[in-house]
Amino acid sequence: MTSKLTIVLFLKERKYFNKRFLDYYCERNLDFNLLISDGSKKPIDRVLLNKIKKNKLIKYFKFSEDKSYNIFYKKIYKTLKLVKTKYVFFASNDDFIVYQTLKKCVDFLKYENKFIGCGGTMLGFDMLKKNKLDYKLSNFYHLYNYIKLDHLNKVDRFENFIKNHNDLPKNCVMKTKVLLKTYKYSSNLFNNNVDFKDDFSCLYNVSCGRIKILNRPLILHQAHLDSEANNRGNMLKPIFVNKNFINDLIIFDKIIGAKLQLKKYVVMNKYYSHVLTGLINTLDHRTEPSIKEIKNIFIKKLLRRILKTKVKKANYISRNLLNLETKNSINKIEKYLKNSQIKNL
Repeated sequence: MTSKLTIVLFLKERKYFNKRFLDYYCERNLDFNLLISDGSKKPIDRVLLNKIKKNKLIKYFKFSEDKSYNIFYKKIYKTLKLVKTKYVFFASNDDFIVYQTLKKCVDFLKYENKFIGCGGTMLGFDMLKKNKLDYKLSNFYHLYNYIKLDHLNKVDRFENFIKNHNDLPKNCVMKTKVLLKTYKYSSNLFNNNVDFKDDFSCLYNVSCGRIKILNRPLILHQAHLDSEANNRGNMLKPIFVNKNFINDLIIFDKIIGAKLQLKKYVVMNKYYSHVLTGLINTLDHRTEPSIKEIKNIFIKKLLRRILKTKVKKANYISRNLLNLETKNSINKIEKYLKNSQIKNL
């Protein structure tokens, strides 16, 4: 591996996306290394494994099954210890990477060594089937908007991030040594509380140094039924009834607070106000909608049908408004999908 960047692809089942990601990586990659960290129940299929073995830039590692988030996070740390390059970037097999933006991120870090990371925004999209052999990417929307994380003062970075909380710091090109420290902590804390683990990792990254966010898409994420986000409600309830919740929250506050040199419970209060209240509100729903809610749903559907164009403009980003590199990537993805034989997308 001679590149300065290693893309780490974490796998857990969803085999129908594996071929798509690997084929597109081989077609569009700019000589960045790919390290596959597989926590699936079974190894990757033989056809793909043979393709991997033929590519000198790809390394495949099979780990024990990710039966819990605790196991998964320990796998992340073990995987990072295998990375030999200065920079690392986490990827998912249901995403398309805008490789020109990825290159810009790496180039930025080469010349701005005081920064620990560089990333871009994330767009969601729907995959529309035009016919048996042709797919179209449509209905683009912001999953993660641009956020400024390059303040010189680490408390300013923390304040700006916590008010605009998302997973963006996990989806940037980062210095490998920084992520090793981050995941050494999070892999040994909070047991199976994935929200604490995720949020801790993001906040720790933000507190470690300046991160440049480019105002252009780096990741295109497909909306689909087999996404982890669809199980969000089921994942949240055990978090709040866990007997270690308060103790974990105190540890969370202690480590991040010490890193930021803030007084006791400042981080906890900010985290509660801007993050935990949102999670609690997600749980605070009835199993059956009220008459008023049913009425509002009906009105929205009616307006969507009558004012289809206006509603679409309000909810989605016009393809024409995307920057040239992103539009070129979308065109190449559609061409690739048309020429491939991938099913079940």
